[in-house]
Amino acid sequence: MIEELSVQFRVKESCAALSVSRSGYYQWVGTKQSVRAEANGELLKEIRRVYDEHKGRYGSPRITQQLRQEGVVCGENRVARLMRENELAARRKKAFRPRTTLPGQGTAPNLIKELEPNAPDQVWASDITYVCTLEGWLYLAVILDLLESQSGRLETGPELGGRTGCYGAQECLGFAPAR
Repeated sequence: MIEELSVQFRVKESCAALSVSRSGYYQWVGTKQSVRAEANGELLKEIRRVYDEHKGRYGSPRITQQLRQEGVVCGENRVARLMRENELAARRKKAFRPRTTLPGQGTAPNLIKELEPNAPDQVWASDITYVCTLEGWLYLAVILDLLESQSGRLETGPELGGRTGCYGAQECLGFAPAR
C-alpha cells in the first residue's frame, strides 16, 4: 500500500499515515524470501499443475505420489498444508444412488399376459422365494415352465406339506407362535 501511495506522496508521509515506521518499511522491502518459502512456491506450482491435470480429483496423497514418481522430493503433510492454505481440495465422489427405473418411462409391458402355451418350453417365468435360515434370509431364484405350473404339477399347499403365507423371521427361528 505504501508503495502505491509513494507515487503521489512521500514515503515518510505514507508511513506516518499508516502508523508504520520508515525503517520497518524499508526492512520489509529489502528482505528476500527464505529458501523454504521459495521451495514452497516451486512446489505449489507443481501441485497446481498435477491438480489441474487431473481436473481437481486428486487430493494430497495422490498428488504426493504423482510428484514422487516425477522425481520431486516432498512429504504428504507438506503437500496437504500447501493445498489447504491455497484452498485446493479434491472433488468428492458423488454418492451412489441405485436407479431401478429410467425417469419418464413407465413399467415394461407384460408380453406373456395373453399367451397361452400349448406345449412345454414355450413360455418361461422366474420366481424368487425367500427362505428363513439361522444365518438370515436365503433367496432362491426359480425358473418355471408356465405350462407345467398351470397344470398344477409344481403347486404345493397344506395338503402336500407346504405352507402358504409369510410368517416372519421370528416364527421361522422359533421365537413366535405358529399361526
